[in-house]
Amino acid sequence: MIEDTFYDSVSLHRVRLGDFATVYRHSGRDWQDAESIVFVHGSLVSGRWWEPALAAFQELMPNKYACYAPDLRSHGDADTPSLVTGTDFVGDLLALLDQIGLRQAHLVGWAMGGEVATRFALAHPERCLSLVLISSLSPYATAELGSQATREFLAQATERGEFEAVARIIRANSLRDGRFPLDNSPPGNALFYYLLQSVMNVHYFPPEEPGPSSLRLSDLTERHTDLTLPVLSVHGNADASIPPEYWETARRAWANHRFEETIFEGGGHSPPIEGPRRFAITLDEFFSTL
Repeated sequence: MIEDTFYDSVSLHRVRLGDFATVYRHSGRDWQDAESIVFVHGSLVSGRWWEPALAAFQELMPNKYACYAPDLRSHGDADTPSLVTGTDFVGDLLALLDQIGLRQAHLVGWAMGGEVATRFALAHPERCLSLVLISSLSPYATAELGSQATREFLAQATERGEFEAVARIIRANSLRDGRFPLDNSPPGNALFYYLLQSVMNVHYFPPEEPGPSSLRLSDLTERHTDLTLPVLSVHGNADASIPPEYWETARRAWANHRFEETIFEGGGHSPPIEGPRRFAITLDEFFSTL
């Protein structure tokens, strides 16, 4: 175990998954004694971005859940294999569950992580208790306009070590305007810069055009009807990265599923950071109905 987290209630563990090494964050009980939740981060960040939510779960409902948040390959403190695809991420998640010993877990995917989580649920439904999509476009393949428009510049700025330029982009695309987190309550900017360090550690910026190494979102609408898991969608109504009209389209896509939706009023692209306590309560209420 490596002590390198922002919150005392969150621990960091190193693990090897096949051809690369990575880390995962853990809070709460061990999987043998509690329901498990696996949190899948989005593109260009890392599992570090789940820490406020993991800490909130432990603060509000101590030891009720076993929470795990890995760094996907090429992100954060993970190694960088030569090729990175969405399929790789699904295999990595399966290897992580097997390594930890998780038979089943609630799967929570944020942004690009929502597509990874959906792909995992389609491939391994027996390992999933539910599917939670956070500010995610799944099952559609529409581009995340905010991040797609700045990815090339973000890659160049990161490679040049331009910390403040990257900070401006991440704030604009991922956080509600002028308030972080919880209306600038502590830990505020200290937490933001801790999270930003993981963006500066992204080693692979996928190409924009579809191809063997592209992480561009894929259309899963022909396959998602095979899912029988309960699905929860959580998003803000002031998300700068996803057009507001998308959410009505998403509701229609999930109409025949056990589907629920929670909207964070005034929230941006990052509900787990902007309102971690409310986020933890929202998921706990959903899990308690299953």
